[in-house]
Amino acid sequence: MNSIFIGNFDFLSGDGKMRALMREHDWSNSPLGLPQHWSPALRTVTGLMLDSKFPMFLAWGPELGFLYNDPYIEVLGAKHPDALGRRFEVIWTEIWPVISPLIERALAGEATFNENLPLLMLRNGHEEQTWFTFSYSPARDENGNIAGMFCACTETTAQILAERRQAFELKIADLLRDLDDPYEITEVAAAALGQHLQVSRVGYAEIDASGQFVSVARDWTAPGGTSLAGETRPLDSFGPDIIAELRAGRVLRLDNIADDPRSAPYAAGYASIDTRSLLIVPLIKVGRLTALLYLHEPGTRRWTNEDQTLAEHVAERTWAAVERARAEEKRRAAEEALSSQLAAEGNRLRALFQQAPGFMAVLRGPDHVFELANAAYMRLIGARDIIGKPVRLALPEIEGQPFFARLDHAFSTGEPFFAQQERVVLQRTPGGPATERFVDFIFQPVIDTDGTVAGIFVEGYDVTDRKLADEALRAADRRKDEFLAMLAHELRNPLAPISNAAQILKMLGADQPMVRKASDIIARQAEHMTSLVDDLLDVSRVTGGLVTLEKTVLDLHDVAAGAIEQVRTLIDARRHRLKLDIPDHALLVVGDRTRLVQVLANLLNNAAKYTPEGGEIQLRMHEEADRIVVSVRDDGVGIDAKLLPHIFELFTQGERSPDRAQGGLGLGLALVRSLVTLHDGTIEASSGGQGHGSTFTFCLPRHDGAGTGERTRTKGAIPSAPQTGLKVMVVDDNIDAADTLAMLLNARGHQVYVAYSGAEAVQSARQQKPQVFLLDIGLPDIDGYELARRLREEEGGSEAVLIALSGYGQAQDHSRSKAAGFNHHLVKPAGALEVTALLEQLATDKVGR
Repeated sequence: MNSIFIGNFDFLSGDGKMRALMREHDWSNSPLGLPQHWSPALRTVTGLMLDSKFPMFLAWGPELGFLYNDPYIEVLGAKHPDALGRRFEVIWTEIWPVISPLIERALAGEATFNENLPLLMLRNGHEEQTWFTFSYSPARDENGNIAGMFCACTETTAQILAERRQAFELKIADLLRDLDDPYEITEVAAAALGQHLQVSRVGYAEIDASGQFVSVARDWTAPGGTSLAGETRPLDSFGPDIIAELRAGRVLRLDNIADDPRSAPYAAGYASIDTRSLLIVPLIKVGRLTALLYLHEPGTRRWTNEDQTLAEHVAERTWAAVERARAEEKRRAAEEALSSQLAAEGNRLRALFQQAPGFMAVLRGPDHVFELANAAYMRLIGARDIIGKPVRLALPEIEGQPFFARLDHAFSTGEPFFAQQERVVLQRTPGGPATERFVDFIFQPVIDTDGTVAGIFVEGYDVTDRKLADEALRAADRRKDEFLAMLAHELRNPLAPISNAAQILKMLGADQPMVRKASDIIARQAEHMTSLVDDLLDVSRVTGGLVTLEKTVLDLHDVAAGAIEQVRTLIDARRHRLKLDIPDHALLVVGDRTRLVQVLANLLNNAAKYTPEGGEIQLRMHEEADRIVVSVRDDGVGIDAKLLPHIFELFTQGERSPDRAQGGLGLGLALVRSLVTLHDGTIEASSGGQGHGSTFTFCLPRHDGAGTGERTRTKGAIPSAPQTGLKVMVVDDNIDAADTLAMLLNARGHQVYVAYSGAEAVQSARQQKPQVFLLDIGLPDIDGYELARRLREEEGGSEAVLIALSGYGQAQDHSRSKAAGFNHHLVKPAGALEVTALLEQLATDKVGR
């Protein structure tokens, strides 16, 4: 081949087999001509095709010169590389009658798509049945005229063959499922395989114990074929090389016996059984050739990999069915022997059964025939005649329940089955109502002396009363959790207007001490109420498995600082001495900072509440092996010894004075234990008794890696009013919450509009064009998510800032509000500091722009 260098043609530069081949190809005899003279359209399409990882080809020009990419090489087989640049029709002559009408449609401007089209190809020296899914599309030149056609294709041959194989194997399974005669099994399987592969003869042959002779009991032949059923022949008559292959467990494929050196010397012997080509699958057991599945043809045949795979699968399934049938024959014989033996002991067993407190029964054989049943069993199922009847006939009402299948499995495998509190529905009287019972039971296979399963021993107890009691307890616990969650969410609604009203009073009464004092009291109590509600929600979420930790590497110094900040006001108010015993170096753990601060703050808060004024509280941290130990000790009222084991249970509290000075719901320590457990930690409490203080100690796994950077937290008063107010709309069906928040924001210099429903908000927004929307999610007419979508669709709505107000603050709630179009998500009751700080930032951003 003459090499032609092609320069300055970027579409042929770069990597790839076809690019390299096209650069070196002799194009002088191609209908496409030299690439230097190719049109821009041809170069562009060729470049795109060569860049693709999907099999593609292009046929261009009046003679349809053929170009293809690297993935298409496998489709061509041995036709590559000669196919490059040749006429399309010359390359695929054998399938041209099938594809030429499709090509003509493409050249006429009509694109076509074909799925799993069968094509008989000659691409590897022999005919090969293939299937392809492909599209033919017109290819146009730079003037828009059709200059050729383009194809993207994928070969689905393997998929089609796999589907056909699977369908055939399902058919074989159905045919063999109910057969129990070994000879009938082999005959049925051979017939199905022969008809599917369209061969002349298929049979199953067995090798005798000496390994010298092969015998055929039954086989299948096509009409006019010769059967080998009943024949026995010496193995060596087929050639030592052939037998060696089979004894080695290798599948034998001979397309032409006369041409293969292993079989040619024995061609006359094969001819005597009218065989010129064959496929044989050997069965090796315990290192010995024991059986053969053979496929014979009187003429030559090219056996495919698919033929071999299918024959191997059929052989495996057939041999398994034969062995199963023979095993079943042995089991039936064993059952008869076992029945005779048990008959002699029947009277004694019946007496023992009648005295047993639990129910018992003995079932025999694969049909599970009742042989014995004690009084407790009869009380369970009701008075009926069951002895001598199969279980399916004796207890027809449990058809569709899992017991029959489990009995079958225990009998066939010899494996016992045990279940607790299993539900069973029985009809204890003929025509009577269905009765639901719950049982603990075991199906224990009865093994005969030869190791086979002869029956099933059933034993158990009716635990219905215990089950119902357990369910009642769980239902009560579930209702309690649901009530707590509902109560916590409902309590959040009034907290927002209360908090807002307190802030309004504080601003309006800045120069009136009594008003300011009253507003401070309201704010503190609202904050306390919010804390109680949060505890309720946290307990509900933890017990319901809804808490997700956001773990990072933390320094417990940071956790301690955050917790102390939260309880400092209470400690100072009660004039406690807080002592810290914490090493200077980092104490690293992996955890959720918010939750760990919550744990430590709860313990410090309890210590402050239950320690008389002027008492001492100590916070200590130290390392022990692979963990970090944190303890909070106080010299307060202590814990009674009877209460100590239950101190971490829900609603558990120490003895209170009549005025309940310490407050609380008894949720905190239960929540603390749950959160510590979620961090793979442990917690315990100790006390010398009442009046001797208490110590709470929790341990967390120590982290050896580098810690995170320092974190800072800020807390302060409501920011000063922004210089430029915003147009804000508050939407909430809680009138008090909406009005108080509006009053607060008006006082901060914002222009505020209020709507009490979604529909009112949409109407008002069209007139007022607010810059910021504060939307309650739980509106009665349109939920906040849908309202957000509608507001975004209004004129100017795409630029507005949407802030969600919700009683739900889990990660999925934030994600849902973001998806609905919200810019921010605040959890009720959103504090005045949080809302005004956000609006101040938005106002600052607006001025900056």
